[in-house]
Amino acid sequence: MIDLDNLTAIGKGTNRTCYAYPQKSDLCIKVTHSNDFSEMIKEIKYYRYLMQRNISWEHISSYHGSIETTKGRGEVFDLIKDFDGEVSKTLSYYLQSDELTKSIINPIPLLKELKEYTLKELVVVKDLNTKNMLYQKVSEHEARLVLIDGVLNNDYLPFTKYIDYFTRKKILRLWNRFENSLPKKYEFNLYFLELLNE
Repeated sequence: MIDLDNLTAIGKGTNRTCYAYPQKSDLCIKVTHSNDFSEMIKEIKYYRYLMQRNISWEHISSYHGSIETTKGRGEVFDLIKDFDGEVSKTLSYYLQSDELTKSIINPIPLLKELKEYTLKELVVVKDLNTKNMLYQKVSEHEARLVLIDGVLNNDYLPFTKYIDYFTRKKILRLWNRFENSLPKKYEFNLYFLELLNE
């Protein structure tokens, strides 16, 4: 059993808290802190489906199974870090202000790259959100976006999951909704708005 009682969380969402895995610096553990385990169960089922399909994990934090902790059952994932060893921050963090956005590589091509990746690998991201995307600094002049949450296809009809045409349609629909939301969500960030309109 992994002792998490004296560890400081590195991230916290509506249902789960994320901790660095003790003695394993490249992994993290997500533990459900609410009484709602439904999303986690669906998500893990979908991750296992993606693993069976042998997709590329270039833009998703890889899943490594379950483990018992002092805070309950935890799910183990890659801990995404920058080239300097720091834990990568969310894209949302860098979009908080013009100054922070100017400090990173133009995120628009990175978003397009992530979109193309999800279409190529047929990965459905139910909750496309800048809070669920880490901006990973691969080097001083290179970066990529990595999904750490929201990867889920919870359709009840099998053909939307197993027939490529319908999966692509769903992926595009989710991306269109996300892209259309960005100007209003970040209307205070004039620099980011400029990038969006280029």
